[in-house]
Amino acid sequence: MKEQSLEEFIFGFIDQFKVVFFPEQWNNTFMDYSKNEIFALLLVYRKGQANMTEIADYIGVPLNTATGIISRLEKRGVIKRERDIVDKRVVTIFISQSGRDFLIQQIKEIEHYYQMLKESITEEEEKVLMDVVGKFIGILNKSHPPNIQARQNNKKIKKIIIE
Repeated sequence: MKEQSLEEFIFGFIDQFKVVFFPEQWNNTFMDYSKNEIFALLLVYRKGQANMTEIADYIGVPLNTATGIISRLEKRGVIKRERDIVDKRVVTIFISQSGRDFLIQQIKEIEHYYQMLKESITEEEEKVLMDVVGKFIGILNKSHPPNIQARQNNKKIKKIIIE
């Protein structure tokens, strides 16, 4: 058997993996969202609510870019913005019921494929897969400083009372 070059391996992998990125494989609606919109929506879903600074820090974009992302999600009806009663500058982002329903539907679809994978491999193969994926993510995190998570942990939100 002929040894494959790294380039041949990468293109072969991409050719086999591209099915993951085709809308026919997934609910077409999910593919209509940008990466940043999906991450912002997932953050708000998981936390229950978030402010604009938290969202900008989480997805690693400037505040004005996060505002545009949230505006697009609000137009789609998947999130809601509410201004603080005391300080009108503070905007809290919540997920709407239709946004919650949408995400639950997407998670169920991913869960379906995960269960199919899990049923087709042994426990040992699953452990090896998780180890390899964990190592790969660890390598990516080490090679892309500054770490967004570290910046998030250092940020403090200050509330200023205006009378």
